[in-house]
Amino acid sequence: MIKRPQNKYKKIRNNIEQPLMQSQKEQFVLKISLCCAIVLAIFGIAYGIYIGSKAIIFDGLVAFLSIILILLSVITSKFIYKEDDDTFQYGYMRFEPMVNLFKSLILLLLCIYALINGIQGILSGGYEVEFDKAMFYSFFSMLLSIGIWLFTSYKAKILQSPLISVDSLEWLIDSVLYLGGFLAFGAIWLFDKDNQTIWAKYLDPTLLVVLSIFLGIMPLKVFIKNLADLVMVAPKDMDDKIDELLQNISKEYNFSDYDTHVAKSGRFFMIEVNILMGESFKLQNIDELDLIRDQIERGLEIPSYKIWLSVSFTKNPKWL
Repeated sequence: MIKRPQNKYKKIRNNIEQPLMQSQKEQFVLKISLCCAIVLAIFGIAYGIYIGSKAIIFDGLVAFLSIILILLSVITSKFIYKEDDDTFQYGYMRFEPMVNLFKSLILLLLCIYALINGIQGILSGGYEVEFDKAMFYSFFSMLLSIGIWLFTSYKAKILQSPLISVDSLEWLIDSVLYLGGFLAFGAIWLFDKDNQTIWAKYLDPTLLVVLSIFLGIMPLKVFIKNLADLVMVAPKDMDDKIDELLQNISKEYNFSDYDTHVAKSGRFFMIEVNILMGESFKLQNIDELDLIRDQIERGLEIPSYKIWLSVSFTKNPKWL
């Protein structure tokens, strides 16, 4: 007979404190990202208007949109760890993929708009841009983006936060794009300071097209991933893990059969296990069933506050 786990009340207390601490740390990181997005938005829009660069204005608009989207992430981070209530009886876990899906869709629409704008600029013959000033903007934005990307990517790994991971990926792409813009504007500034060549007029709308296409890849991937979570596609790695775990437990307790259902919602897992008890299984008391539930929970190796786990027992195959 398996011994009952000790420190039960300590475990319950930790299950309350851990998600609260996780949420606070997550919000702190997102708020720092929010402040940086505000700086880039104001600087990008104002500076783009000043030098007449549509690519820089677009970049400022993306940063401004990021402010709204990061605010959504901050609000979501406050809710997803809340206990279930009468209104949301399965908890608030579904909010995370919903927000990430919405964020990615908005970014996709903005990228399509920028792509159309850039193509129109190329077809209309391009326009002149003060490349030395554009180069300064790209260099400043590149340094800021690299710094916040390094910070958020590190925190995303430590906190295992999908919200911060999506945010960090945006900063990484921004860093690469700013580097590309800095090199492109710098090349024109060095070899054609007076905008005499025809290619100089096409550089800004061309960058706008490249930027919109490149940026569009990331939100498309995020959209597909979170759509899979919303329609409850079973994650294969977790499905295989729970199946292997149940096979071992079935041998130990001589269960006749079992059935499992697995779904993922953001960072949370919803797992249902139905066990068909064999005739040889002799139940001593109801506590023994809870011990089996504890064994399954430990075998999953995931913090209990990230799992909605339901384990049922039956001797009738119709309930599998």
